[in-house]
Amino acid sequence: MAAATSGIPSSVDINPQRSTIVEVLDAPSYTDFTVECQLLSTGPSTPSWTTLLINYLQSGELPEDQSAAKVIRCRAAHFTLVDNQLYKRAASMPLLRCLTPYEAEYAVREVHEGVCGTHIGGKTLARKLLRHGYYWPTMVEDALNYVKKCPTCQFNADDIHMPGEMLSSLTSPRPFAQWGVDLLGPFTKGKGGCTFLVIAVDYFTKWVEAKPLSMTTERKIEEFLLNSILCRFGIPKRIIADNGPQFRAAALRSFCNDYGIELALTSVYTPQSNGQAESANKIVLRGLKTRVLAAHSNWVDELNKVLWSCRTTPSSATGETPFSLAYGAEAVIPVEVGLPSDRVGWHDDLSNEQLLRENLNFVEEIKEMSRIRNMAHQSRVAKFYNKRVRARQFQVGDLVLRKVGLTNAYPHMGKLAPNWEGPYMVISIQRPGFYRLADLQVNVYVLTFVDVPKWMESPSIQMRWDRSPKSTQKLTRSGGSVKHGEGVRHPTTSK
Repeated sequence: MAAATSGIPSSVDINPQRSTIVEVLDAPSYTDFTVECQLLSTGPSTPSWTTLLINYLQSGELPEDQSAAKVIRCRAAHFTLVDNQLYKRAASMPLLRCLTPYEAEYAVREVHEGVCGTHIGGKTLARKLLRHGYYWPTMVEDALNYVKKCPTCQFNADDIHMPGEMLSSLTSPRPFAQWGVDLLGPFTKGKGGCTFLVIAVDYFTKWVEAKPLSMTTERKIEEFLLNSILCRFGIPKRIIADNGPQFRAAALRSFCNDYGIELALTSVYTPQSNGQAESANKIVLRGLKTRVLAAHSNWVDELNKVLWSCRTTPSSATGETPFSLAYGAEAVIPVEVGLPSDRVGWHDDLSNEQLLRENLNFVEEIKEMSRIRNMAHQSRVAKFYNKRVRARQFQVGDLVLRKVGLTNAYPHMGKLAPNWEGPYMVISIQRPGFYRLADLQVNVYVLTFVDVPKWMESPSIQMRWDRSPKSTQKLTRSGGSVKHGEGVRHPTTSK
C-alpha cells in the first residue's frame, strides 16, 4: 500500500485542507474462477470401446449382454492400465496407447496433413501411427477411408490407367465408308513452309491418305477431304475426328452436311476413341523418322514413299494389303523389278488381262474374308483389353473430378499443379463411360468426358463398432476469456 501511494505527492497537487478516503482490502480484488458445463451429446449414449475395457480392468464391471461380456473378457487379456490410461500389449513394441475415436481422428489428421505430414497413403499412415505407439481396433480401415476422402489427395491423385468400361470397337460395312482423320505435327519446316500433316485412314481397307499443311485451318482440312477422299473414293458415310478447333468449326460441319457426311468427334482427352487414325499416325511418323534421318526438312519429299509402303504392306487385322482390298490386285513394288518375280518375268498382256478379270469375281469373297479376320482381330484385342477393366459407373447427380489438362486451369503452377479439379456433377450419360458434366454453378460442359474418378466427401473417423458421443468436457474461464479444457480440439495435448 505504501508503494502504491508513494508517488502521489509528486504527481498530484493535493489540497491539505481536503480529506482523502482510503479503503484497505483484506483479499485480492481479482480471483480466478472455473465454470463447469456439460456439452450436450447429439448421438446415442453408448460407451466407448476404451471405457468398457477400463471399467472391466478397474472394477470387473461387464455389460449386461452375455455375448458382449464374453468379448470384453477375451480382449482384456491383451490390455493393461497405466495411470488410468489404457494400453495394448503388442508384438512389435511393449505397449501401445489406446485412442478413443476423437483422439484417433486427431492423430490421423495430424500425421496425414499436419506440420510434418505429406498426405501419405492409408496403409503407410496406419503403420506410422502404430510405430509411434498408438492403437485402436480399426486403424487401417479408418486410415484408408480418411485418405480416400481427403480433398487434397483426390486433387493430386495419379492418373487413371485402368479402363472403366469394356472396349467398344468401330467397324465399317464396306470400303471407304468410314474414315478417321487426325493432325500430326509440328515437324521441321519443309517444302512450302509445311509444318503439319493431315492424315486420313479408311477403317475397312486401312488405306492411308496424307497431305502436308502449312496452316491447320478448317479451310485446309476441307480442301483435303474434298480432293483426297471425296473425289477419289466417293462420299463416305462417316468421318471421325478429334475435338481440335479445326474439326469443331462451323464451316467444316456445314461442308459435311452439304455432302450428307456424319462428322463424329471423339471425346475430350481420349485419342484412343479414334484409334485407327492414331495407329496410322504412328506408322507414318515411324516411316518418316527412318527415311529423313538428319535431313529433317526433307520429310515432305519422303511422304509419298512412306505412304506407298503403308499401302502395300499386309495389315495384321485384315491379312491383306490396303492396295489389294482397294483395287483387287497387288501392286508391283521395286523389289520385283530388281529381282523379277514370276508375274513380272513371265508377264503376258493377254493372259494377264484375263486373270485380272477372273480375279474380279473373287473380290467380294476376299473382302468378306478380310472383314471376318478383322472382326476376329478386334475380338482378341477386346479380350486382352477387358481383362484390365475396373468398372466405374456413375449416375446423373453424382459428383466427379476431371483432368486439369483439359482446361489448363493452372498454367502458372507448372509441375506443382494438381492433376484433377472439381467437383463436377454428372448431368447426362451419353453412353456407358461417357458423361456430360457441369460445375456446381450449373455451367454445362457440352463435351463428354471419360475416365473420371468419383468425388468423396470430407473424411472423418467413424469406428465400425463404436458410435459413442463426445464425453463431458470442462470449460475454464481465466482472465475474462473462455478456453476449452483438455481434450476438446487436441485430445492428446497435456497441460
